Amino acid sequence: MSGESYTRWHNQPSDDDEDEAGEGGGGGGGRGGGVRLSGGGVTIVTSPSHHHHHRHLQHHQELTPGARARLLCVMVLVCLTCLMMGVLLGYYAGSAEGRGREFLLEEAAKVEQEAPPGGVLPSGDAGEEVEDEEKEEDRLASALLKELKPGMIKGYMRQLARTPKTLLADYLESAWKAQGLKTSSTSFKVNLSKPDPEQPNTLEVTYTDGHRELLNPLPQALHSSPFLAFSAAGLVTGTVVYGHYGRREDLVKLQALKIPLEGAILLLRHGKIHDGSKVHNAEQAGAVGVLLYPDPQDFAGVNGLYPNGTGLPRDGVMWRSLNTVPGDPATPFLPSLYHIYRAPGASKTLPRIPAQTISAEAAGRVQELMGGPEVPEGWQGGLDSFYRVGGAWIAGTGVANVTLAVSNIVYQEPVTNVHATLPAADNTKFVMLGCHYGSLYTEPAAGMAGLLAISEAVAKAFPSGTQRKVIFSAWAAGEYGMIGSTEFAQLYSPWVDSSMLAYLSLDEMLQGTGSLRVSASPLLHKTLREAAKRVAWPVGEAISVRDGWRLQGPVNNADVPFGTLASGSSYVSFAAQHGVPSAHFVVVGKEQSSTYDLRHTQYDSAESYTRLLDPEYKWTHMLASFVGVSALVLSESRLPPVDFREVSGSLYKGWHMFARAHSAALANSGYDFTGVLDAIGEEIEIMESTMTYLTNWYDDMPIFRGKGDEDAEGDTCGGGASSSLQEYRQIEERLQRVMSVKRGLLGPRGVGRTFTTHLMVGPDPEDPFEASQYPHAARAITLALAQKTPWESVHQELSYVLSALTAFRELFASDAVPDTFPIP
Repeated sequence: MSGESYTRWHNQPSDDDEDEAGEGGGGGGGRGGGVRLSGGGVTIVTSPSHHHHHRHLQHHQELTPGARARLLCVMVLVCLTCLMMGVLLGYYAGSAEGRGREFLLEEAAKVEQEAPPGGVLPSGDAGEEVEDEEKEEDRLASALLKELKPGMIKGYMRQLARTPKTLLADYLESAWKAQGLKTSSTSFKVNLSKPDPEQPNTLEVTYTDGHRELLNPLPQALHSSPFLAFSAAGLVTGTVVYGHYGRREDLVKLQALKIPLEGAILLLRHGKIHDGSKVHNAEQAGAVGVLLYPDPQDFAGVNGLYPNGTGLPRDGVMWRSLNTVPGDPATPFLPSLYHIYRAPGASKTLPRIPAQTISAEAAGRVQELMGGPEVPEGWQGGLDSFYRVGGAWIAGTGVANVTLAVSNIVYQEPVTNVHATLPAADNTKFVMLGCHYGSLYTEPAAGMAGLLAISEAVAKAFPSGTQRKVIFSAWAAGEYGMIGSTEFAQLYSPWVDSSMLAYLSLDEMLQGTGSLRVSASPLLHKTLREAAKRVAWPVGEAISVRDGWRLQGPVNNADVPFGTLASGSSYVSFAAQHGVPSAHFVVVGKEQSSTYDLRHTQYDSAESYTRLLDPEYKWTHMLASFVGVSALVLSESRLPPVDFREVSGSLYKGWHMFARAHSAALANSGYDFTGVLDAIGEEIEIMESTMTYLTNWYDDMPIFRGKGDEDAEGDTCGGGASSSLQEYRQIEERLQRVMSVKRGLLGPRGVGRTFTTHLMVGPDPEDPFEASQYPHAARAITLALAQKTPWESVHQELSYVLSALTAFRELFASDAVPDTFPIP
């Protein structure tokens, strides 16, 4: 259905309106006739009173045959004139912009008794309807792309770079108001972290003769000390041990080499897993502190080091957060409002040992002093020194020990999310596009600039508004651990659960150039494929993003590849805790890896982004266009493109991955898991047929026509209204199935469980940057293997999975669609 025709069926009167017209007319208290103009058409109401009717009959009996004939002709002419006026007025009102969409939607929602449909088109017309809808979607995408220019993104980046951090929320609100959007804000009082300006974090070497060497002096160009947000404060002294990336397997290897970790300070490389997970692992291994540095081998970039290339210079330092659980660490599962309970002291989710970020230059100096055996194979990095495991000092250096002093402080501060939207015909469902604003130190703000450019283009292309509501959101304190977006989702949890169709994240725009990486919920795969056909690939021959994405993928794909959502971006609160279909977009290097290695450092700026990464903003513009068109496909389509079989396929693949990874542990546990494992496998097999049926039902929606469309001499008023109402209800029913699918895979939510509630896929509890299949069950197995919890807890987590799948089958069984209520 086209955007205009969608609005027209929203503007048809409800059954209640028709009943009132038949009984009382308009504005006459039930007496007399009238003409009522209602959005898209004219209703002629003729309801004479009984007294008037009696006098008319008397007069009619006294007329001569000739007079009766003349009167009949006059009545026919009057009726034809009224009919023509109604057609003209209906056409004019239907083509005008701003037709009171929201009011008429409310009128349709008031209907209590549904009139029978005027008729259903034969199946042969469905193909023509689909073709017309595709043409309409092409037109809408073209309208947006015509308005979205690369220079808009560049201009917004320049403005964001010039705006002080404390004024960013005000700037965003004013920018959206200037675009003609309606703005609002949501504020929270949250815990944040920063270094103590009076006591900078230091790393010192103490020599046997008593003198000290400061290894991390503050570079002159920096205006604040580098730090790891939410690191514990403390002063620790000891020997240094090199632990590679700080993964569990790395520390297990050190223990196998008999390297003492108890009481040591671990020197770890950034990368591979979340920095917070590294510090957690070190703490569990008995370390007293952690030093994190960017190894030159991992941050080489392309075309050399900055300022000539995207590689990180040796004095580069990274600002990162150790918060592995999204949101304010003091209020897990609760929004950070005044008077809400706040956990005293350090959160249980945060590491309790001090950690500090240092440069490769400082790490190289530490490595030069370290003794011990040679590192295991594959652990050598890009520092100039020879890599040793440590645990002792090289003889003759005169080193006594190393002291790490971290003086980070935790403080409470109000933060504000800013939101903007256009008018919408349907406010019951919404699509959200979001990006964090602000940073721990500096950033190019390409994602926020892209969001502003998309909203401006949508406002220009659709001045009267969209069909479904589109919300643009700027999230505060994103780099501290997705705090703004998480607090929003926790406060407005019922609204998110019931009305949020999809979330599209622009948190990361470019990490390189050459290929595209999209991680998305299965329910969005079809939508994103459709959108990718309508946007041009920025380089090479004239092909679409869909073809460029497919051809530049890691393997020769028959179609575009999708990644699995984990964490590290604002989508996590919506996807992992509420099951909202979400997508995360990022352009990367040709080898599907990041080549822009200045991110989160003092060299990450709008100037670096423009000069070294995307001088003409081709790739940035392509990604913004892709996200913008994806939002339009969701908001303007009669039905958003959905293939429910993507869900069952994902669950099937994920279950087999889970089984391969954990079958040995389960078999050797001494606990009988055979029954629950077999039952889950059977439910997943059944789901394939259930989702196939549901997909066919979703796609084969009847196309309703009123009686007037079939018979020009029929009742053109009542049939058209009822058919439009029927179609609206058919659409709403199908959208409710989408919402039910997203909610049907969630488990219990509450204290004592991990942040995520999605049972089937989500961030790995041990490493949020990594996606995990059946994450709660996987975590229970890990804890049982470590003898921290009994194997019964694994059975409990698997039971949650089985319960959700069984409920899924009962709810969406083929004989229950569309009447999906278990009790008739």
